[in-house]
Amino acid sequence: MWFTAGTLHLIVMAQTIARGSGREYQLENIDQAFQNFMREYNKKYETDEQYQVAKAAFAESMREIEELRANGWRRKLMSPHVYYPGDITHEVGLNEYADLPSEVFDKAFQCATDPQFKENLRSVTATYPQDKIAAPPPSVDWEAAGALAPVRDQSTRLNKCGACYAIGATVVLESRFKIQTGIAQVVPFSVQQIVDCSRAYKNEGCDGGTAKWSYLYTKDSGIVRARSYPYKAKVGACKNSVARDPNLKCLKYGVIDRIVNVPAANEALMMQAVATGPVAVSLCAFAPPFKHYKGGIITAKTCGVSTPTHTVTIVGYNTSSDGIRYWKILNSWGKSWGMKGFAYIERTGNEPGPCNILSLDEVYPTFSSMVKSSPCAGTR
Repeated sequence: MWFTAGTLHLIVMAQTIARGSGREYQLENIDQAFQNFMREYNKKYETDEQYQVAKAAFAESMREIEELRANGWRRKLMSPHVYYPGDITHEVGLNEYADLPSEVFDKAFQCATDPQFKENLRSVTATYPQDKIAAPPPSVDWEAAGALAPVRDQSTRLNKCGACYAIGATVVLESRFKIQTGIAQVVPFSVQQIVDCSRAYKNEGCDGGTAKWSYLYTKDSGIVRARSYPYKAKVGACKNSVARDPNLKCLKYGVIDRIVNVPAANEALMMQAVATGPVAVSLCAFAPPFKHYKGGIITAKTCGVSTPTHTVTIVGYNTSSDGIRYWKILNSWGKSWGMKGFAYIERTGNEPGPCNILSLDEVYPTFSSMVKSSPCAGTR
C-alpha cells in the first residue's frame, strides 16, 4: 500500500489547507468534494489513517488547482521542482490520482533517475542519423489515423509502477508496426515483457528505465502480444517460456534494423520523425501544471524545467486556430488525466520547450522488410 507513516503530517494540513490563492476552503466543502471524488473514482481506504492522508492530499491538489486557475503558481520552498509564475493558458482539474501525496505520486510515477538519463546520454550506441525526407506535412495525428492502442495506465489501485518508459516504447513499436504492415487494427504489444525481461539492458522494472534501452532489448529479443504476456503493474520474473516462443513473437530478432537518433532541441527533425510514426520522449511531468492538466495547450511558462524523469509519446502535431503550434502527446496515467489520456504541449522551435519536452536526444526504431512476415501481420 502506498500510504506510509511519513505522510501523516498531511492529516494536519487537511484542517488548514488552501490559503495560497487568496481563497479559503471551508472544511465541509473539502469533505463534500472528497466524497464526490471517492464516488467518481470508486476509491476505498482500508483504515481511517489512510482516509485522512488521502483527504489531505486531495485538499492539497484542490489548492494547487485553484492557484493555477488564478494564474498564481509559485515555486514552493524546498521544492525539488521549479515552477514558473502565471501565464496558465490551459485547463486544470482533478484526476484519479488527486488523493496521492505529492512525494508518493512523484516516487510512484517517476520512470527514470538522473543517473539513468546521464548514463543513457553517454552510452546509447548503434544509433543512426535520420534519413532526409521531404518536408513533413503541416499536421499529423496518429490517434485519428487509428494507429494507437487503447490508452494505458501504468499503475493500478494496489500497484504503483514506474513503467512509463516501457509503455512509451511499446506504443512506438506497436504503432509503427501497424503503420508499416498496413494491418487493419493495432496489435497491442506486451509492456510487461519489457518490465520483467529487459533488466540486463539497464532498465529497472517498476523503478524506471528508458525507451532507448527498451528498443535495444526488443531488437535482440523480440516482443509478444499483450494478451500473451499481460500487464500487472509490478515486476516479476521474466516468463521466458512466453518471451522466447518464436510462435508468439510479433517482432523477432532482426526485424528492428535501425535505432534512429533525433537530436535534442530540434523541432523540424522531431516533426520529420513524428511524420513517420509516434516517438517516445522524456519530459518533466511533476510540476502541478502538468500533473493537473485537463485540456488546452501547455505553453512555455507553465511547466517545470527540472530533469526529465517521465516518458510520454508524441503522437502528432498541429497548429491551433489562434496560431499556436503544438505537439500532441499520449501519457500513461489512464483516461482520467488530461483529454482522455492525451495532451497538447506548445512547439517552441529549437529549444527544450515546455516541460523540457525536447531537452534530450531521442530515438525511434525502424523495421526491415521482414516485419511483413510477422505472425501478427496476417490480418490486413
